[in-house]
Amino acid sequence: MERAAAPNTNEEGGRARARALFASFLRLLALSSLAFAGPLFDLLRENPEFFAARGSPPLDIVTFALGWVLVPPLLLVALEAIVTVASRRAGRAVHLASVVVLVALIASPTLKRVGTLSDGVHVAVALALGVAAAALYVRARAVRSFVSALAFAPALFLALLLVFSPVSKLVFPSEASARAVGGVPRAPVVVVLFDEFPVASLLDRNGRIDARRYPNFAALARDATWYRNTYTVYDSTERAQPAIMDGNYPRKDTLPTASDHPNSIFTLLGRTYTMNVSEEATSVCPTSLCRDERTEEPFAERMRSIVDDLALVWAHVVAPAHAEDRLPSVSQTWGNFGAGEGAESSRRATVGAGERPNTRANLNANRNHRFLEWVARIRPGSRRSLNFKHTLLPHIPWQYLPTGQQYRRVASDTIPGINRYAYRDPGQVAVLWQRHLLQVGFADYLIGRLIRHLKREGLYDRALIAIAADHGVAFDVGAYDRRRLTRRNAAAVGAVPFLLKAPFQRRGRIDDAYVETVDILPTILHVLGVDPRVRMDGKPASSPAVRARRRVRIFERGSFRPIVFSAADWQSRKRALLARQLALFGDGADGPWRIFEIGPRTDLLRRSVATLHTTVAHGVRARFVEAGEYRNVDPRSTTVPVWVTGWVEGSPRGATRDVAVAVNGTIVGVGRTFHLVRDQGENFSIVVPWWVFRRGRNDVALYEVRGNGAGTELALIGRAP
Repeated sequence: MERAAAPNTNEEGGRARARALFASFLRLLALSSLAFAGPLFDLLRENPEFFAARGSPPLDIVTFALGWVLVPPLLLVALEAIVTVASRRAGRAVHLASVVVLVALIASPTLKRVGTLSDGVHVAVALALGVAAAALYVRARAVRSFVSALAFAPALFLALLLVFSPVSKLVFPSEASARAVGGVPRAPVVVVLFDEFPVASLLDRNGRIDARRYPNFAALARDATWYRNTYTVYDSTERAQPAIMDGNYPRKDTLPTASDHPNSIFTLLGRTYTMNVSEEATSVCPTSLCRDERTEEPFAERMRSIVDDLALVWAHVVAPAHAEDRLPSVSQTWGNFGAGEGAESSRRATVGAGERPNTRANLNANRNHRFLEWVARIRPGSRRSLNFKHTLLPHIPWQYLPTGQQYRRVASDTIPGINRYAYRDPGQVAVLWQRHLLQVGFADYLIGRLIRHLKREGLYDRALIAIAADHGVAFDVGAYDRRRLTRRNAAAVGAVPFLLKAPFQRRGRIDDAYVETVDILPTILHVLGVDPRVRMDGKPASSPAVRARRRVRIFERGSFRPIVFSAADWQSRKRALLARQLALFGDGADGPWRIFEIGPRTDLLRRSVATLHTTVAHGVRARFVEAGEYRNVDPRSTTVPVWVTGWVEGSPRGATRDVAVAVNGTIVGVGRTFHLVRDQGENFSIVVPWWVFRRGRNDVALYEVRGNGAGTELALIGRAP
């Protein structure tokens, strides 16, 4: 009898262990959903453009949401089950450790909101709360029952995200299709929409496009109409770009998708044009008309990309404040995850590396290659083509030069947070502005490649070519957010370039009408002779409504309330902005060195170190970021290390000093060391001309500049390599 009962006893024991593990799973599911799904899904409900920008199909969105909810507790309970096989006591310890960590993660965002703690104190308090919760969990059955009852939370979070939020429009999409329009357009169309591009960046001292710094924009302007008073209607890409694509003002609940913008340039021309379309942060062209390479990547690759990026977003939510500063920025890259500034990423992205189908990776890799690949697809044919490109240029991260080269092998900034936390230092705000202007030069280089290609293919004369931008960027000392439009920075963020060359137009002209970006599509259609047969908020630039406009109206981000400027006020603001820019950087007529003549002691530039008294600074030492780049420079390669950055070690707290960078014995850059708002020590960041480097090994030295005039002395702080 006893022998017969043993299997039943073992069977009962197995069932008991299974029930215990299932109970553990339910409790871990509840806690992990509060730790992982709750904070991330809250952000995604407010920022559905994360999925819209990458063109994520419903399967990807649902799979990610389910995986984000289920995978963490499944992994934790699997670990618990494995350990329990060896020791029940050890298995219980693993379970309690999981509870401690999950409660600490749940508490962490609240700790960040209630006050600024050091990272160590933050982690200690969060873990202490986790330990206290675990103690109650062990001693009180009611607590365990309550946690078990919370197992409904994952279903609630999933429903709120997938069914009861704007994300539902992506999970259950409606597809736009080509529309019938009036007229038969015969010209090929080429449209390039830049990103984060103030029109002031293009201008010289006469208020014209600077033909020396930006020869290709100027060459196009000689054949086109430049609407020099064009301004954006919104200041962020996910709404500013679609406003150009469909000619309608942005609205709060719309996403940058085809279903929310059914009457776009793509559907209006879809019946008569073949499509060569490349969107980098929107999905407005329907998949029935446009091949979307982002969705052609293997499913596993797409999911890995989503998880990589959203895990970073989640880390920003739960990480202690100072640890968060060291994370790659996510704000305003896919939407508005947080209030920070910058789009740096630590992801390595060398030129020629494979593309990633998402906005963060698009910012950080191969922007040059993607543009040129799009250009290469422009071909003459029996059927007209719409060649449409949104490029994330000259948008940060700044890493490109007017020569077509780059100065960073990775897009991440060399000093963590320099894009975000240098905003109080006038010298570094000027350096950021300088880097932006250099990247505008790179945008000019790409326009040159486009124009030459169109001419080789016999398309330039007969094509309609439109060049515009969605919004600008401001460089104001003390302003943390450089892309959010305010009355203070409106001219920099609001005024954007718009050039339109009509088919066979051979004489450039300037049009001073106050053109909104929603007027760009109606203007294109008017020039093509197309009646869209749909209502648009925008009007052709030649229309009486636009010609009579005497005010500038831009919708405030988030509230959508209009910010209004009179024409006179607007022009005054634009003139003041250009005057600031010229005072810092001059224009092309001043020669190629002028853009590098910023900072203190510019009188030292181009002087030989040998002509000055030199000594060695004691007690301090310069540490160069990536000093090895100077050991073997090829000035004709894709990368030239013109951005000289690093730290001064051993200096007193808060110390700063005037410094000079010498390359091969000649001073080629000057600046002042600085401290970030989140102080990480004494930093230096100076951009030097690319033409000062020779092939092979280059001697790069940092000197402290002491004294003035004949008494100037250089004290060597450090040398690289």
